[in-house]
Amino acid sequence: MSERAQLLADTIQAFNDAAMAFVDRCPEEAWRQICPNEDWQVGVVARHVADGHFQVTRLAKTMLQGEPLPELTMEQVIEQGNTHAREHADCTPEEVKKLLAENGAAAVAFAAGLSDDDLDRKGHLALVGGEVSVEQLLTFVIIQSGGEHLTSMQTTIA
Repeated sequence: MSERAQLLADTIQAFNDAAMAFVDRCPEEAWRQICPNEDWQVGVVARHVADGHFQVTRLAKTMLQGEPLPELTMEQVIEQGNTHAREHADCTPEEVKKLLAENGAAAVAFAAGLSDDDLDRKGHLALVGGEVSVEQLLTFVIIQSGGEHLTSMQTTIA
């Protein structure tokens, strides 16, 4: 096992633990408050993280197979997020905790199993206008973007 992969897996685990702790502590009356940064309910933002952010492993697997990544624009990503928010407006903390547990564990296991060569594998990501490595993709989507959503939720209910 790669030390870098283990460090990434540990970082993903720590983020997932923080997200689960947030959902556990989120008061019921705060679950439907609107996060100004996303213009979605707190619960929907939590579900977005639990589902979408951990599903980035599918893109990483595509990169590892040497296949091109989808040519997504920021507008498409925003529309996908808004569609998700509408479809899951009634999500519950229990549903989100289950997704966090399942998808978080899968992402941690995936990251832990990568070699240094896997972490360095690059693919073109139109969204950022250039090449990204598997490690950069996982770090950006799960840790950075997910972390921004977590901060947004925490700020909203504070």
